[in-house]
Amino acid sequence: MRYRKPVLLTVLLILSVAAWGVTPQFWENFTQADLLKGRFDRVSLSPDGKIYPAPAYDLVYDTGQSYVFSMVRDKTGNLYIGTGDEGKVFKVDPQGKGSLYFQAKELNVFAMALDASDTLYVATSPDGKVYKVTGPGQATDFCNPESKYIWSLIFDDAGSLYVATGASGVIYKVDKSGAKSTFYTCGDNHVVCLAKGSNNSLLAGTSPAGLIMEITPSGKGFALMDAPLEEIRSLTMDRFGTVYAIAASARGMDMMPAPKPSAVSAAGTTASSATVTIESVLGIAEKAKETKVVTAPGGEKESAGAKSAVYAITKDGSIETVYSSNEQTVFDAMVRGDSSLMVATGPKGRLFSIDAAKQVTVVSDTPEEDLTRLLADGDAVYISSSNQGKVYKLRTQRAQAGTYESSALDAKTVASWGKISWRIANPSGATVELSTRTGNTDKADSSWSDWSPAYSGPGQQVTSPRARYLQWRAAFKNSAGAASGAAADMLEQVQVAYLQQNLRPQVTSIEVLPYGIELQKQPSLAAGGLTLYTPSTGPDGRSLNAPRERGRERQPMPPRQVLQPGAQSFTWKATDDNDDSLEYALYFRGEGESDWKVLEKKLTDSFYTLNAAALPDGIYRLKVVASDAPANPYDKYLIGELVSDPFVVANATPQVEITANRTSGKRVEAQFRARVLTGRIATAEFSVDGGEWFLVFPVDGIADSIQEEYKIATSELSTGEHLIGIRASDGDGNTGTARLVLKIP
Repeated sequence: MRYRKPVLLTVLLILSVAAWGVTPQFWENFTQADLLKGRFDRVSLSPDGKIYPAPAYDLVYDTGQSYVFSMVRDKTGNLYIGTGDEGKVFKVDPQGKGSLYFQAKELNVFAMALDASDTLYVATSPDGKVYKVTGPGQATDFCNPESKYIWSLIFDDAGSLYVATGASGVIYKVDKSGAKSTFYTCGDNHVVCLAKGSNNSLLAGTSPAGLIMEITPSGKGFALMDAPLEEIRSLTMDRFGTVYAIAASARGMDMMPAPKPSAVSAAGTTASSATVTIESVLGIAEKAKETKVVTAPGGEKESAGAKSAVYAITKDGSIETVYSSNEQTVFDAMVRGDSSLMVATGPKGRLFSIDAAKQVTVVSDTPEEDLTRLLADGDAVYISSSNQGKVYKLRTQRAQAGTYESSALDAKTVASWGKISWRIANPSGATVELSTRTGNTDKADSSWSDWSPAYSGPGQQVTSPRARYLQWRAAFKNSAGAASGAAADMLEQVQVAYLQQNLRPQVTSIEVLPYGIELQKQPSLAAGGLTLYTPSTGPDGRSLNAPRERGRERQPMPPRQVLQPGAQSFTWKATDDNDDSLEYALYFRGEGESDWKVLEKKLTDSFYTLNAAALPDGIYRLKVVASDAPANPYDKYLIGELVSDPFVVANATPQVEITANRTSGKRVEAQFRARVLTGRIATAEFSVDGGEWFLVFPVDGIADSIQEEYKIATSELSTGEHLIGIRASDGDGNTGTARLVLKIP
């Protein structure tokens, strides 16, 4: 059952049928989830379905590498970018000029960190080391943890460096001289990310067990959460002490062919970490892990089975799922100044913002597939990507231009388009233009029409050619320099009217019920019974208060079955791809006849009971004709029909004739013949002196004909007169009888 919800952005397609068609249908209730199927280019989408200009973003630097795994920024504004698969680190100055700063022998730079003096430390993998890089190409070995992978680095306030490793799951503590000691062994294969916790504690996320650990300065660990997803990608904490954890399942790990970085601070004891796509990239055999269910307090949705999720762990230990997705993979997150959480995802290169009420806003899409790393620069944000390895900067001003393209709207058949209308909240007076294009493939390609010229205003005729699919595009053109917090022009509603080609209804099946069952109509809602919610429109969008719709049942109950001699019932199923209301006409024809006879017209039920006693015995067929006339002009409707399997009308009782009898001692032997005009003889029985009836098989062993021959022999009977009763029944239960009276000497 469809019903309407109030949404601020509704894409409403009014479907009609004429020679094309007339019945209005509605493509409606376009929620945020529906709009997410479209393409965003420098536009945002609010939780309540409004589209508006996004914050501007610019390309800062193209590394020319496939992946960016880590980023840190020093106090003077220099940006350091760690990449793969060539082990390169790039430095980009505040003016955007970049160059190669360091290249390791190893393939990947999964983590970097800056100490209090802005000296850069670089961790490489596989079989890597921690390098101290003091200038371009000037690097020395600082620490060798003797581990396969180094996933994360972070400095504490005292200047000690913590190194998270795999596949041994050890966190090392390294002093200023480079001497290392084992700080904590987590009991999982990989420590993927590190972050600062409360009271000088260290937060660690693991894989594949999905543990979130809090470790005291003395090295005592406590599990804050055992997540239902396999990998904790990154950790960050807000000013209230709430820890946000980014988790991914094994499915989510297949999104990126390489690990991704974790949280980092911007100055002083700056740290960076990288998260790993373990199975898909490195081929490491991870231990199996039983999936556990974690739900937020108050019954929030579970994340078990999702591709990725974001968890919030409060200071009192409560755990809440603030976001989960079966489609997007979350790679990183950071807390903004307004306490919202910005989330970087793939594979559409999409930025989300999640507020305290768990309302999700699409901030923007980017040209890249996977957004892997977020780094704050005041109110601006650096965003790194992989596939290809680039760095963008999200600014505080709104973009001067942006577009939204809807997903392809499917009219189910070739359609003729009507008018396009829209509604805009336009406080700035900037320009918002709408245009359309159409095609006959489910994805827009070169066979589609070009985008139409922008429509001059709401209520204009769609100029795109007739086709099955339609897209609309909204283009925003803003004044330069508008702040992202200022009132924005918002697209709130779009309507596109169209006429869908009328499609022929189809009768898909007819069922002939057993003879003797009558179908009785039941009221849709019994008096005093359960009250059900009824929508204001039918499936075709027609108001139930319209004159042609009044009195039609919209919640029919299945018919009641009652045993009734002489009743022959039928049920059928029919479909209409236009969702038109249907009516039915029934016809019958006997075997050997050429013309169909009308049985009933203008039926709205999909069942019928025939009084078979009104027809002569014989073999008949039923034809059901479905018509969409209730939803179309009288001369434009279409019909579809189907003929049933044959059924037998047999009102006459079988004829039973005793053809021979004799006594043999004290036994009686008899022969009889049973015959029907139509159908077949089904059973035959005999009894002695009104006693038990005994089943008899035909002489040929199978009761399958209109006439059967039978032989019976009784047991020994007492001396005197006896009554032998004989009865035979056809397939419909009609029964004929005969009697034989004789004496036993």
